[in-house]
Amino acid sequence: MMVGSARTGPTITGPIRWRYASLNCGVIACAIYATIQEGWDFNGDGLLTAQDVVFVLVRLLAFPVHALLELTPAPILELLGLPDAPWPATAFVALAVGLPLWGMFVIGSLVFEAWLELTAGSGRRLGPGSLGGLTRR
Repeated sequence: MMVGSARTGPTITGPIRWRYASLNCGVIACAIYATIQEGWDFNGDGLLTAQDVVFVLVRLLAFPVHALLELTPAPILELLGLPDAPWPATAFVALAVGLPLWGMFVIGSLVFEAWLELTAGSGRRLGPGSLGGLTRR
C-alpha cells in the first residue's frame, strides 16, 4: 500500500504492518500451543473447573517465562539457582515475571515497527553496511 504526503513523500507501510501482525499472531499461537500441551485438567478429576480455567489463564500470561526457562541451558539455570522446570513454581512468580515480559515484547515490537516505517519512509536502505538512519562521523 502506498501512502504519501507532501512533507514525507511515499512510504510503504502495508508490508511492515503485515510482518508485525504476523509476528504477534505467531507468538500468541505459540503461547496457546504451549498451554494446550500441558492439558486443561490440572487436578485430574476429569472436570473442567474454575480453578482449571484460572490455571490456563496464568499459563498464557506466564508464557514468556516458560519460553525463557525452556531456552536457557541447564548449567545457566543452575548458576542462577533456578530449577530445571518448564514452568515457574508459583502462579505469583509466573505473573510477576511474565506480565512485564509480555509488556516488553509488545512495546519493543511497536518501537521496531515504528522504526521500520520511519526508515522505509525516509528512503534509507536496510541491510549490510547501513546504519539504519544513523550517520557516520
